[in-house]
Amino acid sequence: MKYSINPSVFCSSFSFPSSVVDENLKLATASEIKVLLYFFRHFAEGVDIKKCADALGLTEREVEISLNVWCKNGIISKEEATEKVTKKVTEKNEKPNRIDVAKRGSEDKNFALILREAQMKFARALKSNESTTLLYIYDDLGLDVSVILYLLQYAFNESKLNIRFIEKTAVSWVNEGVETITDAERIVVKQINSSLAWKRCEKCFGIEHRKPSEKELNTCLLWFDEWKLQDEVLVLAYNVCVDTKSKFIFSYCAKILENWHKEGLSDTEDIKAYLDKNNKKQETNNYAGYDIDLFEKMLNSDD
Repeated sequence: MKYSINPSVFCSSFSFPSSVVDENLKLATASEIKVLLYFFRHFAEGVDIKKCADALGLTEREVEISLNVWCKNGIISKEEATEKVTKKVTEKNEKPNRIDVAKRGSEDKNFALILREAQMKFARALKSNESTTLLYIYDDLGLDVSVILYLLQYAFNESKLNIRFIEKTAVSWVNEGVETITDAERIVVKQINSSLAWKRCEKCFGIEHRKPSEKELNTCLLWFDEWKLQDEVLVLAYNVCVDTKSKFIFSYCAKILENWHKEGLSDTEDIKAYLDKNNKKQETNNYAGYDIDLFEKMLNSDD
């Protein structure tokens, strides 16, 4: 039997990359081929996922998964829409099932690598909820395979190798715009520095160990990483606060340090000289040595 192409079909045609047939056709699923053909046919007019799903008899999730596969294979590109800046993802209860995991693990070498690496880190076979969550992170959240592998290593290093922490961190990274390992490293380094900064604050202020608020973490990071303050400066601010308010108030200390920073005071000896000067004014002019009125105004200001 000899087959040939009916010339009339070329009256309406579109271009299609030969590399798909040469390199990807063997491993591609029927759904992925259908979606790719639809994509190239309707690319000029814009591809609507719902219309694509209806036209091919697939679910919208199957269409999105197929598009992600071709993105990872470098056949099509994903343009980041403006919506990405404001859209936030959240953890959700609805996850892929074990059948989805088995199917994607056999079809996608990158996801298979994620599963193998996770099993090595956990030192055991993965539980159902662990493997399905990893697929959710890979397919639904769209984190790159390299970032997911970095996340697994990060969880392992922090002794937080549990799927709850991994999922929560993945969602957080997506919302913070993480796309590469460099992006993830930047966040991890900031978290480590924030934690170290807070421990220094606990020591300087005599704070009983507790979990700090996000604002407290950012403030401590500002003092040590940007302003390069020494521990002794925080101790001086603590003493001023307690002498003035008869108790420690974090926000009050923050305003004192902010005032010193605006005055260009960062050296311990300069600050001591500044305080001694104000104390002498207080003795002669009944002037508040720590400029209490100024601090009160700053503390109660909206800035």
